[in-house]
Amino acid sequence: MSRAGRPRTARIVALAYVVAMSVGGLIVGAQGSSHAGPLLFWLSQPGLNFLYVFVLMPLTAVFGDLGGGGGEAGASSSALACGLGAAVNVLLVRAAVCFLRVVAAELPMCRKRRTPVR
Repeated sequence: MSRAGRPRTARIVALAYVVAMSVGGLIVGAQGSSHAGPLLFWLSQPGLNFLYVFVLMPLTAVFGDLGGGGGEAGASSSALACGLGAAVNVLLVRAAVCFLRVVAAELPMCRKRRTPVR
């Protein structure tokens, strides 16, 4: 497989993951309480935690509680939470892959510099 085909496949897989999580959140939110809800939130967990800590908590601190947090989450809020958590997960994986590529590209030059000259 050529290197040109890999980014397209990765984008398709990432998009399929985000869409599947959004649709799953919509279905779980429409059904109410089910056993698939904790699984969906577990699959979107690192990104969902990132959103809660770095987006929702500061917004709540700045604007205060707007009163919409009481009660059961609806279908759209479950789909939004799962979809945004999955999107942040995709971005976190992309950042990790880019970091590893930079390290792998710089590693031979670092080893070359550390070799003593005789």
